[in-house]
Amino acid sequence: MTRAAVFLDRVGVINHDSGYTSSAENFEFVDGIFELCRAASQSGYLLIVVTNQAGIARGYYSEQDFLTLTEWMYQRFEEEGAPLTDVFHCPYHPEHGVGHYKQDSFDRKPNPGMLLR
Repeated sequence: MTRAAVFLDRVGVINHDSGYTSSAENFEFVDGIFELCRAASQSGYLLIVVTNQAGIARGYYSEQDFLTLTEWMYQRFEEEGAPLTDVFHCPYHPEHGVGHYKQDSFDRKPNPGMLLR
């Protein structure tokens, strides 16, 4: 059995774009995001975040920093009555990545990898 889902980008949809946000201290939720997600969840939609994370690729913050922030974000959505189903991220950038993060990826939007997963 399949269920309908709402796919949300993080930067600019869930939080304001303040430039490579990597911690709860500088994370500012977009007005109305909890109300929107709560209504979608109550209507039976899965809430799935799909986010490119060029800040990881560029070496501005680590994947662990991202995962720590994501766990905090999960908790905030749960507290607001809009539990997230899953969060997918792409830490790669084909031009500005550092080390093994400098690569193209089927997951990097606008490619469909994260949506297909």
